[in-house]
Amino acid sequence: MSWSPAADAVLCDVLLRFHGMSRLAFRQSVLEEMAQDHRSPGIQLDVPEDPVPRAHLRAILGAIGSHRDPGGVLESLCDALRSQARWDGSLPWLELTVVALTRPEPHSTETLLQVVEALRHLTAPPPSARLPRYLVPGRRPALLTGEETLPEVLLRLADRRGAPEDDQLLGFLRALASDADSPLYEELAALRAVLDRLPVDGTSPATTGGPAARPACAPPPLPPAPPPPPESLLIVQVRLEAEDAEHVDDGRYRLQAAYYRHVLPDGPLRLIGTLGRTESFHRSELTGAGSARLAAWSELAHEVRGAARNTVRVEFLLPRALLGHAAELWSAGASGSPLGHHHPVVVRSLERYTDAWLDVEPWRERWKHLQTGGAEADAVGRIGWPRLDDGAAHLAPWLAEQPDLACMGLDTPYDALHPDARAAVDEAVFTDGVPVLLWRRGPGGTGELIEALREHNPPRLAELPATVLKCRRNGRAGGAGDVRNHITLLWDDPDCVDPDQDSPYRGMA
Repeated sequence: MSWSPAADAVLCDVLLRFHGMSRLAFRQSVLEEMAQDHRSPGIQLDVPEDPVPRAHLRAILGAIGSHRDPGGVLESLCDALRSQARWDGSLPWLELTVVALTRPEPHSTETLLQVVEALRHLTAPPPSARLPRYLVPGRRPALLTGEETLPEVLLRLADRRGAPEDDQLLGFLRALASDADSPLYEELAALRAVLDRLPVDGTSPATTGGPAARPACAPPPLPPAPPPPPESLLIVQVRLEAEDAEHVDDGRYRLQAAYYRHVLPDGPLRLIGTLGRTESFHRSELTGAGSARLAAWSELAHEVRGAARNTVRVEFLLPRALLGHAAELWSAGASGSPLGHHHPVVVRSLERYTDAWLDVEPWRERWKHLQTGGAEADAVGRIGWPRLDDGAAHLAPWLAEQPDLACMGLDTPYDALHPDARAAVDEAVFTDGVPVLLWRRGPGGTGELIEALREHNPPRLAELPATVLKCRRNGRAGGAGDVRNHITLLWDDPDCVDPDQDSPYRGMA
């Protein structure tokens, strides 16, 4: 078996996308593992060491291509990378490319490589929850869970070794390419061009249409697709509980954490895993020590890596004394980059989360007003900003006159409020059911905060977590005093509550 220069370029480019491939030690380690495989014994002896990644990979591919069984050596390469980079998102693309080179039937290697190239460079692959709608109804392959990524689904369909009349891969690709409602429709023009060159029923090319004739040039009709599974979020909940009284300087807090799959819009919330044993840290240690604990949580890292873009939310369940904590500065990976620059990070009221005696109906009613409704010209204008400098005795009547108010802004940081005003805000949360609070940590007026939010023009208040994420990203260049680096968003979703959260944590007395 041999492959074309174009195939060699695709293989090289896919391999370069592996996170560790830029390091010579990683490449040498992969070669050493391959050398222990009966399909590629001693292969490292055929590859000169090269510190330049692309040149080194071309030498590796050259050695594979000149072997008496290149297909077997490619499988050995895949096995070595499964061992050393199991969760890398490039692995299924490599496996799919190897299938295209070794067993492409009923299609040609050239066609499958063109499919790989058309889909591998999408700016944002379709979310896993959307992919089952493109499967041929009644022929869904066994063991597909609905959480597979795009290359994983393609790999399952391409590696079935089915007859041409049972070509589920082609049916999937045609449905994906012709979905006029997909935000990726324009980007999928390259895939439609590939499919247009393929025969239908062995006679003539298919027509999947192009952007100029979008609705009219659909492919031959498929049977009605089943309803797509509901979209979901990966919810990471970090819980900090006080072990000392509030007045204790640098008191200790017990860290617990769990992650969930939350089906939108209103549940259910399904527990996936927990951090394991609990630990306690002084308040001054929370960001550093807590980040280290999250960074060591490999199961969570696997889930996050496999999640589609914009489908992860990190929630910090905090007691009242800790609501001003800059939770978005925690990190969870080797880079130390703050979570708040990559995913929406919100805080939640631990007291409301755990108190089963609170009436949840006001909470749910106001949350419903937050989630319903279409786009608005000025969604930020729906945030209510009551005066809190006079003890806030007027706050309860003010809220009673606004039963649809879902987001309340604080003109003073929560932890800097006068005790009477803070008690009134607590009542607004616990009794009046306000689900969302927003404030600027530190000194400064509310005007700058409102303008920072309006800069991104959220169409609905339901987009606030994503909007605050954008603010935090843009605030990196603004310096320490920039308001965008000091935003706290309390975001209490009543459907995202685990009533049994205390029970799963191992290591608790």
